Amino acid sequence: MQRVTDPAAEKKLSEVTAKIKPHMGRELKYEVRMIKRDDPHAFSLPGGLTYITTGMLDFLRSDHELSAVLAREFTHSDLSHWLIQSSRNEKIDFKKMAEVAAATQSGKVAGNMVRTYLNRAVINFYDIDLEKETDLRALEIMQKAGYNNVGLLTYIERMRIERLKQLYVRGIDIRYKSGFKPLETVLDTMKFLRPKDDDRKPTDPVQTDMIQANTDMEERVSAVLAYFKENNIEIKRKYVLNVLIPNVKEGSDESILTLDETVIMRRTGPDGSPVSFEVYKERLNRDLQLETPQYDIQIQNVNGTAALLLSGRPLIYEKDIPDGSDGLSHIREKIVKALTDARRENFLTDYYE
Repeated sequence: MQRVTDPAAEKKLSEVTAKIKPHMGRELKYEVRMIKRDDPHAFSLPGGLTYITTGMLDFLRSDHELSAVLAREFTHSDLSHWLIQSSRNEKIDFKKMAEVAAATQSGKVAGNMVRTYLNRAVINFYDIDLEKETDLRALEIMQKAGYNNVGLLTYIERMRIERLKQLYVRGIDIRYKSGFKPLETVLDTMKFLRPKDDDRKPTDPVQTDMIQANTDMEERVSAVLAYFKENNIEIKRKYVLNVLIPNVKEGSDESILTLDETVIMRRTGPDGSPVSFEVYKERLNRDLQLETPQYDIQIQNVNGTAALLLSGRPLIYEKDIPDGSDGLSHIREKIVKALTDARRENFLTDYYE
């Protein structure tokens, strides 16, 4: 197992760790190490030592999602989940478990030992009650540490899709299936997971483990959503995913207002105040969310003039459309396109729950 040294990434991990540590229950030696592996994965060992893959660092969209991963792994250690899960799992070698516990306490962990336990079910999936306990504790820790705990929700939602890209072989080892067509990969995987009833073997680990893993992810998403509802926390995913971000690009002869990669409005010619586009940028950032229904992006008559509304608030009036831009219907069409594109990666997410 190749350990990675990356000063910038290590600095970021140290900063997030430093914010989370004061809010843990036990004073363990919380430390994060990077290992080279393509799949997004993180796991903790007794004593607080946590490993995170380069694939996970590439997968995460913000410090908020990173804090979710570390808060979860530190909580697993803090609550001794590794030992609890091990005691439930008959296939765990308790002698080897004791060796890992002793090694992590001393800070000396052999690469082959990490590799072995990286591929063990106890690392990859805790029982659902332990996972939900960890999620709820992590939500509180993230908030206390100054992070947006919606990052935990988006992390779990996106990992639910990643889990469907993983095919179990030999019951335990993971083979990561990835490529440039994630939707096709997921659909192929789902077909694999849904055999005809008369062809399915009750004890087939390839089928049952994968189905249970996906079911557990859905249950965890539901529990986190319930937490936000009970605590009256409004969910705004865009700020932790860094999507639906408006931007103004000023040129000598043209100014452009974009949402991610989609051009929303443009103004041609050197004349015209750039302030107006900055106003529209602020309104888009405030009023357009991933959770905004398309029917809340509408054109209505306001005080005798047509206006494009976002969730009931005016974005732009027809009389204010700059030279070089199309009409309100075109602007609405582009906003809907940007919203659809931003949602595409999380196509399993119900944004209206």
